[in-house]
This record gives sequence, structure tokens and C-alpha cells, in this order.
Amino acid sequence: MIHHIVLFKIKDATTAEQVTSARDALLAMKVGIPEIREIYFGPNLGPSAREYGHVLLVVCDDMDAVQRYLDHPLHRSTVDQFLAPIREARMAVDVAV
Repeated sequence: MIHHIVLFKIKDATTAEQVTSARDALLAMKVGIPEIREIYFGPNLGPSAREYGHVLLVVCDDMDAVQRYLDHPLHRSTVDQFLAPIREARMAVDVAV
């Protein structure tokens, strides 16, 4: 299994409602993208929370599945509509577990 982990730094002017909408849209991707085994989104509880305040975790079978997830039109539209307007920065890593 691969854990695709994305840390987000959210723009200061972002409302709680925008973050909630982004969370709901991200979690809804599980229904439309078959490569997603599990998906989680929430606040960063660790010491780096001031820099990257939110975390997305997507579990896929392998790196090929991660790439299909990243290329999927639903993923791209979700990012464009819900994340691009509110994110200041992001950092992504992939780890085999």
C-alpha cells in the first residue's frame, strides 16, 4: 500500500466554510475514483501545524494507482475548484507501508 500524504498551507483569508467545502469535496472523491482505498482530511495536529495546517492522506494499492488518482478528472476538478483558491502552499510525499 502507498500512503500519499499532502500537507497544505491555507491562505490567511480562507473561511472555515471554504475549508469544510474542500474537505467534503476531497472525501467525496472516494466514490468516483476507484484507486482510492481510503481517504482522510483534517487539521495537522503536529508541531508543524503553523506551517502546514491541514493534511490529506490518500491510500492506494501502488504508485501506478497513485498516478491514476492524480490524473483522474475528478481529482483535477476538485483541486481546481476547492483547493487552488484557498491553498498558499502544498507538500506531497508518498510512502510504502
